[in-house]
Amino acid sequence: MDNKLTTKFFKIAIPFFGIILTSCTFPLPLSSSSSVILNSSSSTSLNPSTSYTIHSLSSSPTPSTTLLSSLESSTSVSSSSMNVTTSTSSLSSQALTSQPIYEGYYQSIQGVNDAQLKPTLSSLLRNILSSTNLLPSNVTYGNARYDIPKFDQDPNNPNNVILVYSQTSVSSAWNPNSTWNREHVFPQSLLNVSTDNNSRHKGADYHNLKPENPSVNSSRNNKYFAETTTTTSYAPPSVVRGDVARILFYMVTMWPELSLVDVIGSNEPATFQMAQLSFLVKWHLQDPVDTFEEHRNEVIYGLQGNRNPFIDHEELVCRIWGPSNISTQGYCAA
Repeated sequence: MDNKLTTKFFKIAIPFFGIILTSCTFPLPLSSSSSVILNSSSSTSLNPSTSYTIHSLSSSPTPSTTLLSSLESSTSVSSSSMNVTTSTSSLSSQALTSQPIYEGYYQSIQGVNDAQLKPTLSSLLRNILSSTNLLPSNVTYGNARYDIPKFDQDPNNPNNVILVYSQTSVSSAWNPNSTWNREHVFPQSLLNVSTDNNSRHKGADYHNLKPENPSVNSSRNNKYFAETTTTTSYAPPSVVRGDVARILFYMVTMWPELSLVDVIGSNEPATFQMAQLSFLVKWHLQDPVDTFEEHRNEVIYGLQGNRNPFIDHEELVCRIWGPSNISTQGYCAA
């Protein structure tokens, strides 16, 4: 071939191959262990109903806009098979906002794990006790005769109190053991204390005292709580079952020697015990806190100086007693 023909050939061939080269795409040499990392703003632009082919990128934490724009909706790999790591900042904030924030009176339990929650609450509640573990000087079993009408007051009649089991409204004037008397929700005999009007121990704890008709109080005696009334158990009306449960949860937290148990058959709780724990957890969930309980908690706080945390933060019950057994696990999971 002479020089003129050779020159003419290359003038035609070079542009021709240039066109072919510019129309082709060559894959980048990539490590098989690398993955695509999309930030949350990038991932939101992907249509979840569309399939995408995502080629592995290098270990660079963020792909370039050019590479992301090369994703083609006509490819055949399902988006469900993508290995995509999204920003966790929004997920973390959602997780945090779903958890209660404990502040003010309850700031000491903020961040406390479930295993340490009950002893931490005990320390908080017991801050009101003297060096000899006595309640404040104004809180006595005798003073309860005149303070109960303040925290168990009938909201529709300030001169009356609501009886806890009878659920009737009666005069709040103290008429010794006639109109109403002082019921220990956690029975006094199981507290293992002798209580008189000067007492400032757990037998005088205002959170545990409710007004009740003397004959009904006597009928309940020291029976444990259950869903049926028998010779050993007592079934409170459904409208106060949650109230009763939360009082008992408070008592075993305020006074750590006390506990809640489940008993079987005709067995009865021993000293320092009350039952039935499983029912109490269920009742707490079935009968949530109402304005009567909230008002009662506020008034007792003003008089005695501590609060019932299970009224203020209902989720604490399942955090502490939810894992107790299969029944409580089921109630709390539901």
